[in-house]
Parts: sequence; structure tokens; C-alpha cells
Amino acid sequence: MPRVFFNPFTGLYYFLRRKPRRAPVTPEVEQLRAQAKASLPPRLKELADEHGFTYNRVTIKNNISNWGSCSVRGNINLNLRLVTLPQPLQDYVMLHELCHLKEMNHGPKFHALLESLCPNHRTLEKELRQYKLR
Repeated sequence: MPRVFFNPFTGLYYFLRRKPRRAPVTPEVEQLRAQAKASLPPRLKELADEHGFTYNRVTIKNNISNWGSCSVRGNINLNLRLVTLPQPLQDYVMLHELCHLKEMNHGPKFHALLESLCPNHRTLEKELRQYKLR
């Protein structure tokens, strides 16, 4: 539903329409969610333990704009569509989000950390762009 804003300086009304951030829920989505909940959190824990990361919580989401995210509170969100990707790409996304636990930006320190954990991350990043979130 668009929101209406009034600008008192111009006397004009503006409509703000936001693009939905999540895809609609369908039986296919629920099946993917079940698969994702069964496989992604254990793999994330394996990777975190292997590389010495500690995160707070992992949530499986149905986003249409990203494969994963990390909050400043140490919560990691993973897209349920990760289960449709090959395992190396799944691991790359999870390592990328784990690196955000130490570096919350995409600066040189972040990329150096990611490079140390995943030397072929640039190749994987390019490959990931070939996959659509919908």
C-alpha cells in the first residue's frame, strides 16, 4: 500500500511505493524453507567452528534482494534459495557473512579476511551473479 506524504513547503502530496523485500509464499517456497532449515544452519556452524567465528543466531529468510546478511548483533540471515546453489557457492555466501562478524563493511580488511578463508572468492562471486534470487 503506498504511503502519502505532504510537503508543507510546496503544498504537494507525494506517494511512496516500496518494492516488496520478500517473495510471495508458495508451496515451493515452503519446501525450500524446510530444506534450508535442515541443511544451512548445520553447515554454517561447521564453517564458523572451522574458522573460529562466533555468531548469535541464524535465520532463514525468503528475501528477493540478497543471498545473506549479517547484523551488528551477530545475527546471520540466509536466503532459503541458497539450497538451490552448488555447495561451493553456498559456502562462499556463508563465509562472506561470517567475515562480516569481524568487518562490517566491504573494505580492504574485509576482502583480506575473505581471501584468507576463500582464496577463489572472486571467481565464486562472479559465478553467483549468474543465479537469480527469484
